[in-house]
Amino acid sequence: MVIVPATTGEMGVLPGHVATIAELKPGVLSVHEGNDVTKYFVSSGFAFIHANSVADIIAVEAVPVDRIDANLVQKGLQDFTQKLNSASTDLEKAEAQIGVDVHSALNSALSA
Repeated sequence: MVIVPATTGEMGVLPGHVATIAELKPGVLSVHEGNDVTKYFVSSGFAFIHANSVADIIAVEAVPVDRIDANLVQKGLQDFTQKLNSASTDLEKAEAQIGVDVHSALNSALSA
């Protein structure tokens, strides 16, 4: 089973799942193989679930959760929050908001 963080909510994918395309949001993608669970943080991308029980995950960034540095996440969240508060253009605000969203999701992934 694979659990993907779709923009419409978390979605579990098992063999025989209906063919689907889902946009990924920043969050944890879990791969369950028997009793083993491997978790990856994905920043964005798409999940393509095919009718033949194959799932293709296309992520902009994917990193095992256990390799994320909590100190860097906190620093990034502080930096992007500060940038968001001082942004003067729509572009600066949008870029800072993306940084806040991704680092907030990283922080949640570490505390889960």
